[in-house]
Amino acid sequence: MSDFEDKHMDFVLKHYQEGKFDTWKAVKRFNEAHGIVQKPRRRVLPWVSGIVAAAAIVLGVILFRDNEQQIQLMASTGMQEFVLPDGSEVTLSPGSRLTYGEKSPRKTCLEGKAFFEVARDEAVPFEITADGAFVRVLGTKFMVDAGSSVKEVYVTEGKVLFAKSSDSEGVILTKEMQATLSQSDAVPVIAEEPDVNSIAWQRGSFIFDRTPLREVLETLSRHYKVSFVATDLDKQLNGEFYAEDLDLIISLIESALDVHIVKR
Repeated sequence: MSDFEDKHMDFVLKHYQEGKFDTWKAVKRFNEAHGIVQKPRRRVLPWVSGIVAAAAIVLGVILFRDNEQQIQLMASTGMQEFVLPDGSEVTLSPGSRLTYGEKSPRKTCLEGKAFFEVARDEAVPFEITADGAFVRVLGTKFMVDAGSSVKEVYVTEGKVLFAKSSDSEGVILTKEMQATLSQSDAVPVIAEEPDVNSIAWQRGSFIFDRTPLREVLETLSRHYKVSFVATDLDKQLNGEFYAEDLDLIISLIESALDVHIVKR
């Protein structure tokens, strides 16, 4: 039996109680009843891989608000993908959640960070409300990070309206545009140099194009929550690096640039 299977069995034995309902079947029935399709997992970051399936799954929860059932999707410790009832796809980062009304699946509320691939419907825009941020689209691909005081939107395809609220002034973002919105901003600020690696968590890789080593290490530091000390920080790096193994990335960078990097 593999290490993964051992952990999975330990989890099942630890949480099994005779006479209790089967949570796996309950979640499956809930998803089927509400048109939620759980997608297969794609490549994930190292702090996601190896997690017991039962702990990484996203659960559907029924809430009630204004006499309408509210469907809540939650990612616990692992990144998870879902297909919403309208055909839109959403990838939730660990610790994030998305809520929508059963009768209005294209009006959503986000806590945390998510990547959206919105099914086009010109008659019914897709809306995302977060704490102090609002996004409206017809159909496109983009990331919304509402997990901190500074909200961020990065667009990979299509057109997105980003504003503080549904009735305030906003900005239009198109392919490879990025904007941030702080609590003191009345209107989102468009980035002069969009950071393609802001969606590395969803894409599964880092992309560098003549990027100084100093900036490379700052990017890796943000994603892996570690710090680095290195020589020759002005040397520039080109290439795409898969995000599964930080030690391998560091080794490749050291070899490519002939530098020494210490992880702390």
